[in-house]
This record gives sequence, structure tokens and C-alpha cells, in this order.
Amino acid sequence: MNDSFGSELRKVRKSKKMTLQELSDRSGLSISFLSQIERSLRTLTFTSLNKIADALEVDVNFFFGSNNSNVKKQAGQNSIGEKTFSYTSLSGDMAHPDFIPAVIELKASETQQVPYRHAGQEFVYVLSGQLKVELDGKKETLCANESIHIDSSIAHHWYNDTDEVTKILLVSSSKN
Repeated sequence: MNDSFGSELRKVRKSKKMTLQELSDRSGLSISFLSQIERSLRTLTFTSLNKIADALEVDVNFFFGSNNSNVKKQAGQNSIGEKTFSYTSLSGDMAHPDFIPAVIELKASETQQVPYRHAGQEFVYVLSGQLKVELDGKKETLCANESIHIDSSIAHHWYNDTDEVTKILLVSSSKN
């Protein structure tokens, strides 16, 4: 796991005068797990990262640094949970965007499969591999060139439980 993510998470949490208990209550993640993330002892899934970003009221791109260009000829790949996923931001340099585009590679055999809700919408397009999607208790498998548009206020989760990497295009919005 990236050491700078843990220290950045701690810095953001403290700047918001939030305790680990409060972050745990808001994110639904355990205090011990969050503490281990802050100390760079654990990796996290993209779902956990989203829960942390939502709880801190920051966009997930916040943790990947900003790129001062609106043009993406060859997007740079950034990893936080390099064992579980990689994240490539496709966002331009825009304050308060209406949506956030990214390419995500979900490594094989993700085990965290806990649905959650948050504000906004998600559009997920499978570029390669297979993606399991659980939406309001119903499970679907999406293959390459298939997509789903999700009202994020409905309990949902998507994950890769195959033996191969799954690559997706995610366009998300936190707007209600």
C-alpha cells in the first residue's frame, strides 16, 4: 500500500477534526481497519476508498493528486490499493465537476462484497473481463462492452471475483 495515502488520510481526517470513531461511524469501516490504513499496514478495495472519501466529504480523485490539464493523451495511473485495484483519473483541471471519469483495474478475486449507498450516480462500462454487480439485492454479471447506470442511493456494489483482471470505465457523480 502507498505510504503517502495513509498519512494523507490521517491529515485530512484531522483537518476535519474527525476522530477515527467518527470516520468509522460515517464510513461503516472498523476503527482498527482505518487505523491500519492510516499506518499503511493494510490495503483497501476501491469500495473502501469510496466509503472513506464519502465520509470525509471529498472526491475520490482528491487522493490521487491533481493534474493541471483538461487534455488526457496518456493518462497517468495511480495506485493506492495496488494489490486490489489501480485507478487512472481521466478528470481535467476543473473545480467542482459534475461528473468524475476514471479507468479502474480490479485485480482478481476481490473479497469485499458489501453493498452500500451514497449520493449521486455511477455509470460503469466494462472494458475487459467480468464485473459482478449487486443492485438492491439482485446480482448481475457484466462482460466486456456491457454497462450499467446506477442510482447510488440504492444499495449497490460491484466487484471482480474472477481469476482475471477486470478493467472498467467509471463515470460517477456525487450530485443528488
